[in-house]
Amino acid sequence: MAFPSALSALWSASLLTVLFASVVRSNVVYDDDPLQPVTSDEMVSVGGTVTLTCRVAESDNSSLQWSNTAQQTLYFGEKRALRDNRIQLHRSTPTELSITIAEVQLSDEGEYTCSIFTMPVRTARATVTVLGEPSKPQITGFENPVLEGGTITLTCTSTGSKPPASLHWYRGEEELKGGPNVVESVPDDPTYNVSSELNLEVSREDDNTLITCAVNHSSLNPGDKRTEQALRVLYSPNVQIQPQSTLPREGEKFRLQCLGDGNPEPMSYSWKKKDGELSLLAKADGALLLFEMLNKSDNGVYLCNADNGIGMSQGEYTLLVQDPVIPDSLDVTTHSLGFSPSLPSSSPPDVPPGFGSYPASSAPSPPDLVSTSSPSPASSTAPSGTTTSKSSTATSLSNDLFPDLPLSPNSSSSASIAPPSYSSLAPTPTPSVSIQLNGVYTFADAAVDNADPTAMSTSSGVDHAVIGGVVAVIVFILLCLLIVLGRYLIRHKGTYLTHEAKGSDDAPDADTAIINAEGGHSGAEDKKEYFI
Repeated sequence: MAFPSALSALWSASLLTVLFASVVRSNVVYDDDPLQPVTSDEMVSVGGTVTLTCRVAESDNSSLQWSNTAQQTLYFGEKRALRDNRIQLHRSTPTELSITIAEVQLSDEGEYTCSIFTMPVRTARATVTVLGEPSKPQITGFENPVLEGGTITLTCTSTGSKPPASLHWYRGEEELKGGPNVVESVPDDPTYNVSSELNLEVSREDDNTLITCAVNHSSLNPGDKRTEQALRVLYSPNVQIQPQSTLPREGEKFRLQCLGDGNPEPMSYSWKKKDGELSLLAKADGALLLFEMLNKSDNGVYLCNADNGIGMSQGEYTLLVQDPVIPDSLDVTTHSLGFSPSLPSSSPPDVPPGFGSYPASSAPSPPDLVSTSSPSPASSTAPSGTTTSKSSTATSLSNDLFPDLPLSPNSSSSASIAPPSYSSLAPTPTPSVSIQLNGVYTFADAAVDNADPTAMSTSSGVDHAVIGGVVAVIVFILLCLLIVLGRYLIRHKGTYLTHEAKGSDDAPDADTAIINAEGGHSGAEDKKEYFI
């Protein structure tokens, strides 16, 4: 009983081997059939153009044919079978048939068949995939600004994609992790709508930052469709105080400006001084604090409060008033040349004449100021440190009493001084100077450094108007004295008779007058003098 079972099993195995060999042989023959059409699958976006190509290795004069998804013949060789202007013949040869479909629609998607009518009929299929291009993404959630530290929820939506698109979020160039893509199919349409949400906690640095939603799809190049929108973040101001200068000095004007960097901009400012009150010369004007004239009492810490409705912030600045700048004294001695400088022939335009000596290069000589120099060898032998007291006294009186007295072109007065020289220098001729001024004699010791008259005038703070009034009073008193003296002299003026002419009035001739003058006439009446 076992032997027949083995024979049947061997027979079954042999039969299966023969059938498998025949099937393999038939496939090899099918793949190597030169009349078998060959096609390829195509992918195209909506609105694009696709080309379908069917080829055979050899031709037996049989015609190639393309059919659509509904098995409607499109082209049979070179002949159009379906009246559709979107479908055109691209190439037709005995071994190739190519057609194009323009303005592809989603309904054009499916399998297209290429056939060659031989015995038997051979066919090949090509699948056309139509991509639904997604729309430009739309971002919602930016309708209202968000407060600093708050959380904002943004939603990005794209429609019309096939297959479904994917959405990605970016903050600037940084990619953010958003929610999962939500895909929704469109009724009666093979496309899909895709949406994604982003929850973002914002800070003041995020104000005006661009948030981007980009669409990735096989029908698009990277970055083809994206939407950007700027965040609006509300935050309290960040206050800083900016000084007008880094070295404020006493007596100068000064300004502090309060800068509030907030969204929105600060609407109100307030100033105060820490541990004290603002001085009377300090005036607050909005974001500015103005000082008409600084002094040491203004030193301290100043605070500025800025409010923009979202919050209030405070900034502070420490004010340290520096000492005023005092001009350096002019050095009128030229040590390198060995000469004692003489009085110059000009004065600065902003300093009135009569304040001593100034550098020779300060201004051109006016027409009423003439300087002459002559060698004075004797002065070189004067001992060191010697000064002329008379000249110093005259200089002081002239500077104090007549600081604004102008020069007169008719003046002919002159003053000459011989400045002393230094004993440490070699004996050299020292020039003396003669200056013609209008009624005012100014002297200066050239061997001694004189202070800058401008600095003296500035530091003394003497009111020139008061000095002018004093000068006017003195001139008026002098005029009154002159008038009184003139009237006194006029009142005592008269005629008188000398003894040489006594007797000449009654004599008829000169000889008689001489006789009368010598002998006299007792009866003659003497002339008398009366003062009116």
